[in-house]
Amino acid sequence: MKKTTDRILTAIFCDDIRHEMGNKMSFMGCYEGQLFVPAVPTGLSKLCIFATALTPIGRPFKSLTFRIVIDDNVELARLEIPTEAFSTMPDVVDETATRKSVSTALIFSPFIIEKPTSLRLMAETEEGEIVGPRLLIKVADMAVPVVQPPINEVGQSKPAKSPRKKKAEAKP
Repeated sequence: MKKTTDRILTAIFCDDIRHEMGNKMSFMGCYEGQLFVPAVPTGLSKLCIFATALTPIGRPFKSLTFRIVIDDNVELARLEIPTEAFSTMPDVVDETATRKSVSTALIFSPFIIEKPTSLRLMAETEEGEIVGPRLLIKVADMAVPVVQPPINEVGQSKPAKSPRKKKAEAKP
């Protein structure tokens, strides 16, 4: 399938998406490219993906299907945006905007992790495939010790000492 380069996909991988008062959204527990689990198999109560597809204003989407792919080849989820949705989308109000966007939330509850893997957001359009961001799922290395600051006699962390400057000695 042909890949497009001026259409873009973005994703926020997180634990929860909340709709707040005032037409706001909050993303809880966002992952920055990697998700660490203590062991496999394991399960998360929820894994959310907020996906956004962007296209130049002059070339609006005629068809759009979001896909979540695991290990680069197994389709985990597919969400087709109905074609009639594109005709009902509002025109861009901001005259300085250069792109139109379509966003959606994909929620897996529960999300079972059987092995270290990766999730990737993909999209299919009338012009070809858009490759989006990836979330790597890894098993945390529990053998790596956590470095903690030294503790003083009262049980508090000792502040880091600044290096002392030697006093210049007067020479006779």
